[in-house]
Amino acid sequence: MKKLILSLLMATALVACGEKTDNKTTETKQTIKIGGIFPLSGPQASMGEAAKAGMLKALKEKNIDSLHYNYELVFEDNQGKIPVMPAAATKLITQDKVDAISTITSAFAKVIAPLADQYNILLWDYSFEDKNYPRFAKYAFNQGVSVQDLADKFFSEFVKDDIENVAVYVQNVGILGLLTDNLEEKLQQQGLRYTINASNPGERDFRLSIAQNKENGFNKFLVMAFPPEREIILKQLLEAGVAKDDIYAGCLDMSQVIDLYEGIKNVTYNRGSQDFVDNLAKEYNLSSTFSATGFYDFVNLVVEASESLYKKGEKPTAEQISNYILAKGKYACASGECDVKDNGFILNQPISLICRDQKWQDIK
Repeated sequence: MKKLILSLLMATALVACGEKTDNKTTETKQTIKIGGIFPLSGPQASMGEAAKAGMLKALKEKNIDSLHYNYELVFEDNQGKIPVMPAAATKLITQDKVDAISTITSAFAKVIAPLADQYNILLWDYSFEDKNYPRFAKYAFNQGVSVQDLADKFFSEFVKDDIENVAVYVQNVGILGLLTDNLEEKLQQQGLRYTINASNPGERDFRLSIAQNKENGFNKFLVMAFPPEREIILKQLLEAGVAKDDIYAGCLDMSQVIDLYEGIKNVTYNRGSQDFVDNLAKEYNLSSTFSATGFYDFVNLVVEASESLYKKGEKPTAEQISNYILAKGKYACASGECDVKDNGFILNQPISLICRDQKWQDIK
């Protein structure tokens, strides 16, 4: 009997130990979900695919086992259309339960800012803006360059090339109009002869205005538009006999039609190192990797903040993550150096590039 009781006690102890071990090994981490609403189809798909790849790359580089939380990425396609944004954001917030949400350009982010505020969600976008813009949501961040700095960069290229006139082709899109206003002010101050040719998204024929501008003595051309209109304008300029040395382009996506840009100067921002660009292109089969840097940074910042703020059994709030990011000031990011301002503007500096042998090179 004593042997039987002893055996039962030992068995019970072993089972208890086994249960304790199993509980420890099966303890699950909480999951932080990060959403992205990008143009994954349509004419701006190259920009959206690059943004998505940047987020995937950031998470892929993490040692997941060493982190306090699991991290999950969830994507929605807005087809490059603002009216799609509310439904896409509502799905991510109410069904997928994301903790942070991101999109491309502040115009798209502002549409969903009320939703982000209603549900206390961190909001991130990638765009250029006025340097002193009012923060458009409680926990909103805009990574990019100021229109003032971007206009300065365009103008500095004109001065270096000693140009006397320029015909500007710009799309009637809010942020491009804001940039044009800043550039126009500088052109007026310096007495450069210029003309502004504004068009709406969807317009396809610019040949008449190009011919008129040439007839009126304009021999330099600046194109600020989103694909596909930007490529259409560039092709029609070249067909009209304008030399590539006389064309400037700029802003946001670099385009997948890279051979079209051979020899054309481009003013932009947030471009990663050549190793970063080459690696991303190889991993994700991308010819345009421009928007990848901003969203690579976004995921890295959310993970860094969450891990630093870790408390067992809790997830950090949007306010806590926001305060953590706001306190960073200047820090090393994918495009070199970022500077976090009080209004949530994560400021980069504009750069000038030229395409040589189907690769973008810095112009010093």
